[in-house]
Amino acid sequence: MSSLKTLALAGALALVASAATAADLAYAPPPPEPPVLKGTISSGIYLRGDIGVGIQSVGKYTQQEVVAANGQFFGKSSSDTFFAGVGVGYRFNNWLRFDGTLEYRGNGQIGVNDRVDFAANGGIAQLSNTYKGNLSSMVALFNGYIDLGTWNCLTPYIGAGIGYATNRITGLTDQGVLSGSLGGSSLGYAGSGTKSNVAWALMAGVGYEVNKNLTLEIGYRYLNLGDAQSGRIQNAFRLENYAPLKAKDIDSHDIKIGMRWNFGDPDCCGPVQQPIAYAPVVRKY
Repeated sequence: MSSLKTLALAGALALVASAATAADLAYAPPPPEPPVLKGTISSGIYLRGDIGVGIQSVGKYTQQEVVAANGQFFGKSSSDTFFAGVGVGYRFNNWLRFDGTLEYRGNGQIGVNDRVDFAANGGIAQLSNTYKGNLSSMVALFNGYIDLGTWNCLTPYIGAGIGYATNRITGLTDQGVLSGSLGGSSLGYAGSGTKSNVAWALMAGVGYEVNKNLTLEIGYRYLNLGDAQSGRIQNAFRLENYAPLKAKDIDSHDIKIGMRWNFGDPDCCGPVQQPIAYAPVVRKY
């Protein structure tokens, strides 16, 4: 009986020693890292594509014969324009990137009226013209951006761009009405005309990092396109032609969406490989 008691006591002591050893080997998991503000992907080349719509307007119109006769322009009108573009860029670090873009802008319509008063047949006659045409543009810009840090994969940014715009007016018609001491109507049309000048832009928006390569963007841009002009205006009833209609100070308030395909390292929002935890090795005796 005493031997049985001795064996039981030895077994209990062994269990207590094993529990104490396991307690010594156990460890608490490290606390989770608090969320911090951090940058996006590292340096590297990226490709981009954008589409959008612009609220386009013309600052003023001018035409040589109207100006010479002290005429006045009034009743400007314009329609929204749609655009699509592509580009290639380079990110220098988590905060600074640059890209070059080329875009086509089309489906925009412009219009304006004028009125010229002149003496005729011992009285005053008025000539009123209504101009309507289409405006399209090719725009090349060199852009710089500052990314303002990333929260939950969202990266706000601001930027500016400068470049060149080639603006083209097509399908211009000139419908005229004579009133007062004279009466009648006239019709004119113009060939296509192009004008190239400096363009510049200011922009702001936010990007969303879908994965280590793809970033989606939505943003606002103010774009100044410079000037445009039609071809010379031909009178449809008489062998006369007149100076082109000129549109000056064209600008647009754009809303655009786009994507960037990054050729860089994984970003802060990509999957993170967790270290493998191994069970502690317990030496058996």
